[in-house]
Amino acid sequence: MRELQLAFISNRTTARLFRLLSTIERDRVFTIGDLAERNQVTQRTIANDIKYMKEYFGDSIALVSGNSGFVFEEKKPADYQKRKQSLLKNECLFEIIGNIFHGKLSKVDELAHHYHFSESTFRRLLNQRNPILKSYGLQWASNPLTIEGSEANLRKFFKDFYYEGVETIYTLVPDQALHDLILGQLEDKFGYYEIGSGATPAAFYYTFYIAIKRASLGYRITMPKELVRQAYKGNSFSKLYALKEGIEKIYQVQLPKEEFAWIYLVTLCKRTLDQEEREEKFYQQFHQGEAITTVTDLFLQNHEVPQAQAKTVATFLRSFFLSRKINHAIAPVLNKEMDDIKEVIMRSNSESYQKNLQFLKEQSKKLSLSTAYLEDICVSLTIYSELIFDYYAPAKTIYFLLEGDHFVCQHIQTRAIQRFGSKHKLTFVQLQYLTKHTLHAAHIDLIVTNYNRYLVDYKVKTDYLLLKSLPDDRDWEHLERKINPHQKPLF
Repeated sequence: MRELQLAFISNRTTARLFRLLSTIERDRVFTIGDLAERNQVTQRTIANDIKYMKEYFGDSIALVSGNSGFVFEEKKPADYQKRKQSLLKNECLFEIIGNIFHGKLSKVDELAHHYHFSESTFRRLLNQRNPILKSYGLQWASNPLTIEGSEANLRKFFKDFYYEGVETIYTLVPDQALHDLILGQLEDKFGYYEIGSGATPAAFYYTFYIAIKRASLGYRITMPKELVRQAYKGNSFSKLYALKEGIEKIYQVQLPKEEFAWIYLVTLCKRTLDQEEREEKFYQQFHQGEAITTVTDLFLQNHEVPQAQAKTVATFLRSFFLSRKINHAIAPVLNKEMDDIKEVIMRSNSESYQKNLQFLKEQSKKLSLSTAYLEDICVSLTIYSELIFDYYAPAKTIYFLLEGDHFVCQHIQTRAIQRFGSKHKLTFVQLQYLTKHTLHAAHIDLIVTNYNRYLVDYKVKTDYLLLKSLPDDRDWEHLERKINPHQKPLF
């Protein structure tokens, strides 16, 4: 479960169980001591929680104690997920957030009575969630109880809560009718979208659904007029706006044109990883001045990018910086990243993150960015730039000299092809080509062997890696780092 959702679980035991389950599902093997330390509770508490899990989840899971600790396995995944969701059946704040989304508001004292709290206890429960709401530029407003803030901020909160979060019994799901309408009218036109988007299908549906529902309650979005004007000019926008009549038939609401501009821009600002032509068109339609290009060039000066890939990499990074600028112009909160993603990137990619943060602080004025959500922008820049540098790193020519058991050699060859063959040129040297002339060819970037005599016999001068006769996971990780030394694990 995501941190945003965990923050709204009122029962401490339930919240702890979900935190434990998140760790157990990820690690699969764990010890009571480790879980106790991570969650800052006693080992006795963890032991009791594990006992409860075994009883509650029954035969849907297996929790077996061994020499290395407990081993977790989902035996009946569907049943396990259903039982896990049922843990939240009495969580009042999840229900209240859903009611607020639909405009069903009640007074604080009525809600306290309904959920069997004293009014003071219920208000304390609400106040404890103030920090997470504040991070979205929102706050509670009482009598009737609602969440107060700009409409853009509210929509971002609702989308993060329901789409980014894991599915619960309270999760709002876009209507099937909306899916059918969009696919029915746009299916044959998707390929003609000039600018495109990296947004996933469900993310697009949630943006659309939330806009429809909020607009139907009278909550309208406002955006900079110049951005709206630029959105209206796009050929892709006209295809999206063509859905207006169908939306009115399904939801009995006339969605204003500006709402379609909101959906269009929020979706467009999720940029792609592999559609260079569309990134160029996105930049051409929305950029003004040369600030974005200047910032991109300065950013690339701090990174080693091969000349052959520099233009392509610059195209994607320009698009990224422009998307952050557009988000900020609409509502700074649109650049917010989920807290658990921020935590992981700050910890696992601390050096890159700090370097990028300093860069953004120096260049924020050129990008018209305030300090609001600058750390979040830095997280997304760290992720996106690392992906781009890795994706467009030049392909390498790698020669493999394998010896030993025939089937072991075939295993190494198969695994190498599966892991590196789609990007790099792999050659498994056969007997008739195993000569000094072949191995000293100028075009070879790396020689990989599990037979150390070859390194001496052929006086290998090319960069090389010596594997164990039967490579283990460390060998494969070492090879991956050797092939792409700049690649870093993001998560």
